[in-house]
Amino acid sequence: MSEINILKFSPAVCLALFFSGSAVNAFPVCLSGHSDSDGDGWGWENNASCIVAGKINGISGVIECSRADSDPDGDGWGWENGASCEVGSAGVGIIPKCSAGVADHDRDGWGMESGRSCLITSGGQISDTTVGGNRTASGLPAGVQFNLATLRRVGGKGDNWCQTWAADDSVITAMSDGEWFTSQYRYHSRLYKLYGDQYNFGRQEVQNYPRFDTNDDGWFAYGIVSVGGTLYSTVSKTQNGAWSEGPFRGVKLLRSYDNGASWFRVDQYNNDRFVGAWDNSVQSTDSSEMFFKEEHGRYGFGKNAYPFSYLSFVQNGQDNRASKDGYVYMYSPEGAKSNELLLARVPASQIGQRSAWQYFSGWNGQTAQWSADINQRRPNLYLPEKNSAGEYFGWYSWLPSVVWNPGLQLYVMANGGTYAGHGMSNSSADYYNKWMHTKSGSLGLWYSENPYGPWKQFYYTDHWTPDSSGNLTYQPKLSPKWMSSDGRKMTLIWSDAQRNAQGYSHSVNYKWNQIEIEIATH
Repeated sequence: MSEINILKFSPAVCLALFFSGSAVNAFPVCLSGHSDSDGDGWGWENNASCIVAGKINGISGVIECSRADSDPDGDGWGWENGASCEVGSAGVGIIPKCSAGVADHDRDGWGMESGRSCLITSGGQISDTTVGGNRTASGLPAGVQFNLATLRRVGGKGDNWCQTWAADDSVITAMSDGEWFTSQYRYHSRLYKLYGDQYNFGRQEVQNYPRFDTNDDGWFAYGIVSVGGTLYSTVSKTQNGAWSEGPFRGVKLLRSYDNGASWFRVDQYNNDRFVGAWDNSVQSTDSSEMFFKEEHGRYGFGKNAYPFSYLSFVQNGQDNRASKDGYVYMYSPEGAKSNELLLARVPASQIGQRSAWQYFSGWNGQTAQWSADINQRRPNLYLPEKNSAGEYFGWYSWLPSVVWNPGLQLYVMANGGTYAGHGMSNSSADYYNKWMHTKSGSLGLWYSENPYGPWKQFYYTDHWTPDSSGNLTYQPKLSPKWMSSDGRKMTLIWSDAQRNAQGYSHSVNYKWNQIEIEIATH
């Protein structure tokens, strides 16, 4: 049976749902102003929309007009102080559609023409075609639905699932701590190729990828990207032999020129060294073998943590062909403060040259600033440090998945926080505790016209549970390939540490999890 979760929508989308003439339903008042990340007067708490006090008046969930003459057409909606407002309790009524090019000054989906309120539409959908001056997509994301009828869980064991769309049209995914064809903990890191669509895909191992077995040191694969026919894979080194308290120590960079048939270690100077599938040299943590190693750390929660010690690449369509500027972009949480999201970029032809990397160093208005000095890095995006109940997220949080959506002509980010140890406090004992999955993780979705932002949130929940209150979700990812032509349907993949009846975590749905999401636009 299909089940649709009702999620956060903008006021304009909410109003459009009530064209029958009934008044807008009442909404609760938010407990915290931080629930409203986009500043539109609406927040999201306890899996429900809420009104931020002082921004939207009254319990109806919309701005109330102060004067009746603000509504010259008598449809119950007026215009005051640069924003749409509701006159009395007339309800939505029959709303005319605006003509092309009408100014929607507050970008809420409503305009004013010939003394009448009107609805901004495009093909029957509420839309905004003027943002940034160059967009031609039918709208901006305003909410999302999860279709439970499309939920799939595939394979044996494993998690993390960072993906890229390769030159040969396969999707290549990294997997950690498992074996996708059996129920064994066989590999710390492994790559797999997926052929087909999201409903019926085949899988095969990338046979010659260096083996990072569970009986060796802890190396975990995260960011992977295909650029100009070359694959790049980053593998993060743990503190000791297996998964343990964070943070990661650094990153090893691997490269394949033949779509995974053979692999090379890349040092900081773009030098290659061939590594075979059984080459023990990949275990080396010598600085000459690492791309990042314990560099430029910042102190927090009792330890030094390092930037870009685990990272994810922005996915610009197949083989990076949708790149607008010739750069490859990489996101990473600031380890000692994981809710501060860092960003770096490098020309696509120089990924293996550390000196060519540039680091996001702040905003000058809407213009991104860059520095060759990693110590000048600044957060590109601030994410929640804790949830609305005061429970903290830990170090293993906020590694994003950013993909280009050609249908919407936007970049879409999925990201989530993982709760900090057993106490979920801001203590060092919790922040770096290896048992992070005491509650189901958070899930958020953002969009931007650029791979570097600025980002606008269109969905967030403190605990995302797709089909069961027992879910312990984390590491959400978006497929870089599997989406509809109009961009509104995308495929979300995630990990789940759900416990069995005996209380053991990572034992029920600890595998590839996927669901179709549908983005509502305005």
